[in-house]
Amino acid sequence: MPKQRNKTKVYLDTSVISYLEQSDAPEKQEITRTIWQILKKGEL
Repeated sequence: MPKQRNKTKVYLDTSVISYLEQSDAPEKQEITRTIWQILKKGEL
């Protein structure tokens, strides 16, 4: 039987998510996009 991996719970405040569209904060925008991509792939 394959080993089950425990799911990690992640809390993201809405201010973090809002950085996806914040072009006036490019560093935070890039970090948020990277986190978002990791979450979408299920790598975390």
